[in-house]
Amino acid sequence: MKLSQCAAFVAIADTGSFTNAARALDISQSAISHAIAGLEAELGVTLMERDRSGVRLTDAGHRALEPARVMVVQAERVRRAVRGAGAGPEGPLRIGTSQSFAARLLPAVMSELHARHPRLEIDLREGSDTQITQWLRGNGVDVGIVTLPKRGLTTVPLLQDELVAVVPPDHAEAERPALRIDQLAGDPFLMPVGAVETLVRAAFRTVGLEPEVGHYLRDINALLAMVGAGLGVTVLPRLALPLVLPDVRLVPLSPAVVRHLGLGMRLGSHGSPAVEAFVDAARPLALRSDQGRRPVAAR
Repeated sequence: MKLSQCAAFVAIADTGSFTNAARALDISQSAISHAIAGLEAELGVTLMERDRSGVRLTDAGHRALEPARVMVVQAERVRRAVRGAGAGPEGPLRIGTSQSFAARLLPAVMSELHARHPRLEIDLREGSDTQITQWLRGNGVDVGIVTLPKRGLTTVPLLQDELVAVVPPDHAEAERPALRIDQLAGDPFLMPVGAVETLVRAAFRTVGLEPEVGHYLRDINALLAMVGAGLGVTVLPRLALPLVLPDVRLVPLSPAVVRHLGLGMRLGSHGSPAVEAFVDAARPLALRSDQGRRPVAAR
């Protein structure tokens, strides 16, 4: 049994296809096919089945996956030990980031990474939660900021982000210390497009309601401007809010609604030195970031 065969097997399981695995390992697709054929012949079992929808592991494939992954990860650790721990990670690191994380936390993480590991070559891609998840599964990025939970990815919890009601300054509930979600049900609702929509709808459904959606908006600044103009109300994560707001009011929700953010990686990629460097830089900064800082309305 060769390490290259195990690496090919793990790459196919993680990326979902022979083509994506070949890209991830930077080898030809025929080499991937040859490696799997050799591994299956040696083990005497069929590890995976291919059809129009992609690749599906057999029962034997599921049993073999984690031991194969251990071999691949241990081999990488041997390589790192031989190169020397003092050398530090180098080369490209592709990061998928959301708009809110990029605006509020990413600059600090990037500064920390550049200071610790100057030989890393950072490539940033900004997208929605769905896009980042697809990039991770298709080997488009190495690590990404995602909402949790995420099936089919290795994830590391990062922080909790509270959702708040955003209402016009003259709204009847604007001065309340907290709002129940049902107290927004009578207003036109401006729905943020993306992962937050799922949380918002779930919060309404806990009280047997659906929001009366007037408009769907992806751009946070446009959404806030519409709230300020009295065209509706919305619910947004604090992290997604700019530090200086238009003339709107933020009211906490009761009971609280939070989204859980984490670092997402392809299954088996946590052993990458570049990815581990990003995790080591991001986690402590996220945990202590913006403590006590809240967006303030423009006057």
